Amino acid sequence: MEIRRFVSDLLQSNTYVIEENGRAIAVDPGRDVLPARGLAVDRILLTHEHYDHISGVNAWKDAFGAPVLCTQACAAAIGDPKRNLARIFDVFCELQTWIRLKEKPDADRTFACSAEETFEDVFRFAWQGHSFRLFALPGHSPGGAGILLDGSHFFSGDSLLPGESVELRLPGGSKRAWEEISLPRLKALPDGITIYPGHFAPFTYQKA
Repeated sequence: MEIRRFVSDLLQSNTYVIEENGRAIAVDPGRDVLPARGLAVDRILLTHEHYDHISGVNAWKDAFGAPVLCTQACAAAIGDPKRNLARIFDVFCELQTWIRLKEKPDADRTFACSAEETFEDVFRFAWQGHSFRLFALPGHSPGGAGILLDGSHFFSGDSLLPGESVELRLPGGSKRAWEEISLPRLKALPDGITIYPGHFAPFTYQKA
């Protein structure tokens, strides 16, 4: 298995392509479909509904015919440019505390997409001899999810960023949901696993 990271043109958000036997799983696809060229993409997984993490969904679905899997809350938001923050992307860029842009990236402020598969709290599936467990991580957004692969690789979206506190001030953010639901789940992750965050490079997880 190989996990490759690609940095998108929107707030340097990460797209991950997990490859095995000529097949792939994509996580948070950016607008460029080249990272998966020549592969059969079986599923597109979303860590949350914010525009910079879903901007490539339609392009990837058109190119590869892969279904999108995400939480029910994420699915409810990605079809609405207001709720996925595409409509207010300029303001969204200003609210980010971890990056300051010299100029705003080009954004489709009418962007909307859809999901074919959803889950409320926990979802498991097997793929090419590997196990995936997805679980809801509300707080940064209502539709947040973590993706645990083989118990040793964790795709965190914006719920875990190296050296940064989780941003809870964006529309739909919830300190209560973060503290009551998501923090206990993140604290239950084993030390030493590799975290693949929504921004920045992968890092090794160490409990505080």
